[in-house]
Amino acid sequence: MLKHLLRESSQISPGFARQLAQVSGLGRGCNVRHFTTSSSSTCLPLTMPVYMMWGANTDVGKTLVSAGLAAATKRSKRLLTFIKPVQTGFPEDSDARLVALASGATPSLGVHAARLDRLHSADASGAGSSDTARTLFAWTDPVSPNVAAQTEGHAVTDAQLHTAVLAGLQDAADLCHQHNLPGITFVETAGGPASPAPSGSLQCDCWRPLRLPAILVGDARLGGISTSVTAYETLRARGYDVPVIVLAAGSHARPNSDAIHANVRADTDVVVLPHPLPALPASKNRTALDGALQEWLQNCAPAFDALLAQLVRRHQQRITLLSEAQSAAKKNFWWPFTQHSTVLQDSVTVIDSRCGESFAVYHPGNKSDTDAQLQMQYDACASWWTQGMSAELQPILVSSMTYAAGRYGHVIFPENTHQPALELAQKLLDGVGQGWAGKVFFSDNGSTAIEVAIKMAMRKYKHDRPGIIFARSPSSPGTLTQAQAACDSHAELHVIGLTNGYHGDTLGAMDAVAETPYNNDDQTPWFQSRGLFLQPPTVGMTQGQWQVSIPSKMWDFVKRHVGSQMDDDDVQLTFSRREGVFGRRQDVQDAYAAYIASHWQQYEAGRPVRIAACIMEPVLQGAGGMVMIDPAFQRAMVQHCREHNIPVILDEVFSGIWRLGRLSAAEMLGIKPDIACYAKLLTGGMLPLSATLATNSIFEAFQHDSKLKALLHGHSYTAHALGCSAGVTALDLYIDPACNPNLLEPDQQTASLSLVELWDEQIVDQLSKHARVQKLTVLGTVFAAELKTEGASGYGATEAIQVAKDLRFRGIYARPLGNVVYLMVTPTTAQETCKKLLQELHSVL
Repeated sequence: MLKHLLRESSQISPGFARQLAQVSGLGRGCNVRHFTTSSSSTCLPLTMPVYMMWGANTDVGKTLVSAGLAAATKRSKRLLTFIKPVQTGFPEDSDARLVALASGATPSLGVHAARLDRLHSADASGAGSSDTARTLFAWTDPVSPNVAAQTEGHAVTDAQLHTAVLAGLQDAADLCHQHNLPGITFVETAGGPASPAPSGSLQCDCWRPLRLPAILVGDARLGGISTSVTAYETLRARGYDVPVIVLAAGSHARPNSDAIHANVRADTDVVVLPHPLPALPASKNRTALDGALQEWLQNCAPAFDALLAQLVRRHQQRITLLSEAQSAAKKNFWWPFTQHSTVLQDSVTVIDSRCGESFAVYHPGNKSDTDAQLQMQYDACASWWTQGMSAELQPILVSSMTYAAGRYGHVIFPENTHQPALELAQKLLDGVGQGWAGKVFFSDNGSTAIEVAIKMAMRKYKHDRPGIIFARSPSSPGTLTQAQAACDSHAELHVIGLTNGYHGDTLGAMDAVAETPYNNDDQTPWFQSRGLFLQPPTVGMTQGQWQVSIPSKMWDFVKRHVGSQMDDDDVQLTFSRREGVFGRRQDVQDAYAAYIASHWQQYEAGRPVRIAACIMEPVLQGAGGMVMIDPAFQRAMVQHCREHNIPVILDEVFSGIWRLGRLSAAEMLGIKPDIACYAKLLTGGMLPLSATLATNSIFEAFQHDSKLKALLHGHSYTAHALGCSAGVTALDLYIDPACNPNLLEPDQQTASLSLVELWDEQIVDQLSKHARVQKLTVLGTVFAAELKTEGASGYGATEAIQVAKDLRFRGIYARPLGNVVYLMVTPTTAQETCKKLLQELHSVL
């Protein structure tokens, strides 16, 4: 039947029919393509003003305001498009039909609505007009859309609504271009912001991906102040712009208007129409406007004309802000990790909004703005490694943060407490810290969490060696001052770690790694590497096999312990599955331990230094190029530290909290640190907040009668309630099977929760064999491809730049990391989305 209707309906434009074929599941294109700029399903045209009409309550006159604006549009010689996505009580009740009668527009039906009303699908009212009033999805029962969809069937998803509306907007833009006329489009919702859509989601959540500017029709009746302000705040909390609130005239209109105006933003206008709403006839199946409505529209015409002009101005102001953003950004910003001389003004990405895992990017089009649009781009950087939530879960995070902001704002933390901080600390201790951590220290970001961790570890080392006096950093590395030389107990405290490490950009964190592009003399003249940094064996997938590449310096040790298992010419260990890399390989681990012990001993021998702590990124080095470290080597590092009573710090700022497919990377290694740092995914990607977890033994090293022996570190926003509240909610959502479809229950192989394999194994295998690919890192939510280079590799390489640009052209926002191109998703991302990302990358390569 749907095929027949699609073929027969002459009221549906070709582009709109194509999109409705997708909605109906007809043909090959039933799945919306998310990652291509050519698809109108992911582009919002800006060639004309588009507004979404909301009502603060039922019977506030939302459709009458639409009709008044439609009539004003007709008078202004603009092309009108009115879209009613969801209609119940149909066909007797049809808001689009009323708008068509008021404006002379041509009524039309989408495929879903046309199944109910073949008569009106051929309605000739306004025939020949380029103005349209369109009903997309409809049910006969005059009840809430979700109830109608449940009882009558013909269910519709939110994504199908978006696809159909975006197709209608594109058709409207095409008409404006075809007729060389300005236009305006109104999209009218069904009910209020918190009324359910057909899927059951709240309408304010359903329409978030479009984020159309809102016209809110307020309630001018007694009690209307509350409903109007509540509706306004509901929309604002979801990120909608609400430039105007419209009230009908009445005995309460002026008092309501004054009260509403006092409680909304200054840039939101409150408009009171000059006349009360007309009393409409009981029968809604109208073929002509009744006299009372005609008179009301005529009397209110000047007010609607002025309102229309105001809406057009607001749209022009929005376009001006968007179009000037690139030049303003170049003029005012100093971006992080950016060489500004290489950034062209037209390459600056202007982000209008974000919903779920994508953001809307402004594209100016040609000089006349006839092609200006917002394009939805998938954020394959996970907004620089922080994002954890799908579109459906983000409002839950916002709600918890809003509550915390309203209840606490910000409160001082030393010697105080509040419920969000208590709950988050407990969840961390019961989660990532289970079985080892006893205390939680909050700070503001990953780098400061590391600074705290280093202080903790150094104090613990000194505490365990009473009577020994340790020196501060000597003025010249490797030398002692005369005062220090007088006491042979003096030694400078260093750390042991891995080459290619990164722990943040504060001075102490930069000294806890070997020299890299991030901390060299150009970046930090004060830099002094304070530690022994060993080049580790690394892991990657090449030609369908997982290979452990062993540095040449380590080869003799491995050969001695593994021996007969390896050929003389081997420089790699090969595994058919990634699980083999994480297996317990005691012979290799012993070889690594011997190598570590040898270099440790050489480093301290004859030098005024002592290794006082181990610090490393477990499993995966992020900023270093998404480099996977052989788990056996990191286990050997921890083993040797345990033998010498050296505190172990794990920097899980990037790798922790489900980023690698498990709650913590420490769990993947099967080790328990003394100190570990968490951030990024901690708040679901909403706010900066970090936590440094430590054992009770570490905490006891700071216990003393004097405050001067306490951990004297902190910042004014320590444990801010908004971040803690977001953290509590995020940690809950990650492990809720109803919210996270990727959870895998414990089994014989995994003793705890994990994520399913997100990346399609067949495409991964193909990419590992690609001529341009050196190796892959595929772990949890991270997919990274190291590209072959003609020159030097690393952060300064340029091979991935063009690949990232090509991905952006296809609707995927990627950022190169030297010669590495990576795709990063959230722990809640659907496997199908990951597969599409890989397919696009494969096409680009």
